Amino acid sequence: NLPHNLRGTYRANTTCVQIGTNDEEVILCDAGTGIRDYALSIPLDAGPRTYHIFLSHLHWDHIQGFPFFTPAYNPANRIVIHGFHKEAEAVFRSQMQAPFFPVPFECMQADIEFDIREEGQDFELNGLLVRSIRQNHPGCSWGYRFERGGEAIVYSTDAEHSAESRKDNSAFIDFFKNAEVAIVDAQYTREQVDNDKRNWGHSDHRTAIELTGQANVGHLVLFHHEPGFSDAKIESIFAAELEESNRQNGPRPKNITLAYDGLQLEA
Repeated sequence: NLPHNLRGTYRANTTCVQIGTNDEEVILCDAGTGIRDYALSIPLDAGPRTYHIFLSHLHWDHIQGFPFFTPAYNPANRIVIHGFHKEAEAVFRSQMQAPFFPVPFECMQADIEFDIREEGQDFELNGLLVRSIRQNHPGCSWGYRFERGGEAIVYSTDAEHSAESRKDNSAFIDFFKNAEVAIVDAQYTREQVDNDKRNWGHSDHRTAIELTGQANVGHLVLFHHEPGFSDAKIESIFAAELEESNRQNGPRPKNITLAYDGLQLEA
């Protein structure tokens, strides 16, 4: 019954999220250090798999785990890295060059493909529709919406959702609309976003709650916490913004969760 800040932490690995599909086709969002922990969870007797990695952007905290992604060293596996940044392959290769890393990219024996598309193109993966949206972040980031059978999960990290994003006719309202789960950037406080962190490319708890509430999202997961905040402070910010949401009595998701390493949700 202890609060999470006394039994765990919100601030461990950098970004990697798995979207559950099946054992043969694995979907991962970003390749931060969390992708190493995911790899360690794969059963030793797991057969060949295809791993689809959807990149929000190329900042180091979102790709730095890839050199430690053990499936990439198995020739039985296929890895497809999806995104919109033309320089993605060059960046993935360069971070594994000496003196940055002792094992070069060429030592990875899996079949590795870079699926880099033009802005606005959708992805089709075995009956799964993946839509994308350009987001406000230095160097540009992309959010993804995964749809199948009338259900949807949205992954929107490293995005500065301004007041414009919360207007009724906003492209982001449409992008989040009726999603069962939305994983949304909430790094800063509203005061920071409005002042010293303006144009830094991140959002806050209150904005995430308001945006997903207007979009009728079922479950909001607040994500990409500020590494400079203690766990207790992250919880206190969350509690204050829930109280503010109650005071304003506006629409909000039925469930709201603070993300942490190892969190698993059933949509």
